[in-house]
Amino acid sequence: MLEHYFNKLELDLTLDQTTFGSVVDTYISHFPNLEKAKIAIIGQSESSNAIRKHLYQLSEIGLIKDTIVDLGNMKNHKNDQDHQSALYLVIEELKNLNIVPIYIGNNINQGFSLYRGIKQTLNQMQVTCISSRIPITENQILHKITNDKSDDLCITNALAYQNHFVTSEEIDLTKNKNYKLLRLGNLKSNIEEAELYLRDSNLVLFDINAIRHADAPAKESINPSGLTSEEACQIARYAGMSDDNDCFGLFGYIPDLDDRELTAALCAQVAWYFINGFYSRMNDKPDKHPDFIKYRCDFSDRDTPILFLKSKLTSRWWMKIEHPADPNNSNLTLTIPCSYEDYLIAANGETPERYLDALQSLK
Repeated sequence: MLEHYFNKLELDLTLDQTTFGSVVDTYISHFPNLEKAKIAIIGQSESSNAIRKHLYQLSEIGLIKDTIVDLGNMKNHKNDQDHQSALYLVIEELKNLNIVPIYIGNNINQGFSLYRGIKQTLNQMQVTCISSRIPITENQILHKITNDKSDDLCITNALAYQNHFVTSEEIDLTKNKNYKLLRLGNLKSNIEEAELYLRDSNLVLFDINAIRHADAPAKESINPSGLTSEEACQIARYAGMSDDNDCFGLFGYIPDLDDRELTAALCAQVAWYFINGFYSRMNDKPDKHPDFIKYRCDFSDRDTPILFLKSKLTSRWWMKIEHPADPNNSNLTLTIPCSYEDYLIAANGETPERYLDALQSLK
């Protein structure tokens, strides 16, 4: 069925056995075998081939042999609506096969088809958008998600946005919704904070317009500020490491502006680091294994205590928050990623801001 949606790739590359491309089952002559596949690369059009060219020449990642496929570029459709419908069906089928798609697209608004494709089997969904803006106005990706019928079951994160691009109206639209915001300045001062937003994300939409112009010139916006190439790759690796991540979208590359293919090379590295993170997953969540150190922080008799959990596998932290109205009901208890700094704040008798934000969602 999936073969119907894709064109064969025409790539003229010479690869040795140490390269990434040498261990990828690519749709050049025969459609890839999906039986053992864990990751599938998908291109919207031939514009993604420049990214493939650089990705295939990067170093091999251990453990990926026979588990990563490149399905090629999607066939042309009469209009964007037909393309979106086809993309939705492809993502849904890959989700059913437990294969994580990496979609290389032109515009982040195409992420709505990725969202629709993976949400069907989830009771609650978390989406992270990485962009210099908060695309929440009419017809933009976050607006579409917010107005989806199951929006009350979706938590949305907006990372790396820049204040000078975001209007007060857009900020107001995020209020009273399940939105968590991390602006560029705060992210840069502590990039590990981004991992907390990505740890539970099922879908990550990465707009390369979030990257500064010097590192990625072949995109729509000319922006002197933004993520560096190193920060972009680190964020992609965090996304790949998430045990919950079902799909990664990379958007915004314009090959006509890429004279020396600098941006294609960076996009390839972003994809490579997502894959590297994927193969570093450890199934490390409080509901997956018992190897945690527990720390309980009690406040006054009127305040709900916080139980902190530190993983013995990765040293990552979570906080478990009981519902104030029904603390004995485990079904209402919320477990969220947190940092060691959150624990130190609570241990000193103060209330972490992350705890207060989470408490609002319990009320």
